[in-house]
Amino acid sequence: AHLWQTQGLEQKEVNEISAGEIVWINTPGDLTIGDTITTPDSQAVLPPLDIEEPTVSMFFCINNGPFAGKDGRPVTIRELKARLERELRVNVALRMEDLGRSDAVKVLGRGELHLGILIEEMRREGIEMCISRPEVITKRGPAGETLEPFEELVIDVPDQYQGVVIEKLARRKGELVSVDNAGTSVVRLDYKIPTRGLIGYRNEFLTDTRGLGILASRFVGYAPWAGEITSRVSGSLISLDTGPSTHYAIENLQERGLLFITPGDEVYAGMIVGENSRPADLACNPIKKRHVTNHRSANKEIDIPLNVPRKHTLDSALQWIGDDELVEVTPKHVRIRKAILDLEARKREEKKREATAAAAGA
Repeated sequence: AHLWQTQGLEQKEVNEISAGEIVWINTPGDLTIGDTITTPDSQAVLPPLDIEEPTVSMFFCINNGPFAGKDGRPVTIRELKARLERELRVNVALRMEDLGRSDAVKVLGRGELHLGILIEEMRREGIEMCISRPEVITKRGPAGETLEPFEELVIDVPDQYQGVVIEKLARRKGELVSVDNAGTSVVRLDYKIPTRGLIGYRNEFLTDTRGLGILASRFVGYAPWAGEITSRVSGSLISLDTGPSTHYAIENLQERGLLFITPGDEVYAGMIVGENSRPADLACNPIKKRHVTNHRSANKEIDIPLNVPRKHTLDSALQWIGDDELVEVTPKHVRIRKAILDLEARKREEKKREATAAAAGA
């Protein structure tokens, strides 16, 4: 084995190292976190570390959209696996499962924040990819019941905001364990909450508390399924065509729901450009231009103001998407799209799912 000691920005080869030094070690075998390096005759071997199991999974997919390669470097499935395998060597709580798909791998981690940090790192490396909706990893109990991961949640929040926090966490199946008010106008709330109830809540929490709240959670174990947590009930506004969005089209679309784009943004067929005000998905054409004639319109001079669009971050996009939707992550953009971009192919797939569900119900 060879030893190097870090001195400033350089490494110097040494024969001995002592406690507190930053060192580099070269050995014939692979070292992992928790291994003990000793002399052959030493008995000072520490017990191996107990790494907690992952609780949340996502699919990391290659970017097969029409804008692939515009912002960054689209990777093949082999390159994606190689990048994740390098991450597995230093990220001990991470797992990867190859399910045989030619376009995606399943990645398991210790919560959405853990996986979100990994996605952001890969994004800053210039990698383009698509991410599926986070799902919790369930288990079967002794009696065959479904168990899901639960977390202990500790919140410090100014007392004027505790009402909205308690209301939001009640919808997410959070169980209030204790309330501690020390008389400093800051209330401490202790919760037991399913891990899926925390997915996407951190950004919402900061908004509700005006950035003054502090939230921390830790995994405490598995418990029986807490019931259905209400997710997004509105549909999506899905683009039918590819090109730059227009002011004229957005004027009409903003009456249908909340948009995610502004005039001039590039969109493609199958990309989600907004949230429909109704439950069903709605196909639309955000690149439609005004029909030009030689007749003067009576309302031509009326200026219709555009609503402020909702610009999704990576965390908010992962919270918002549905089961059949993906988040397209590039170094410059975060887009939301359907997993199947073609409209007719989506309709055929929907009919297959309905037929399968009907057969299972019968």
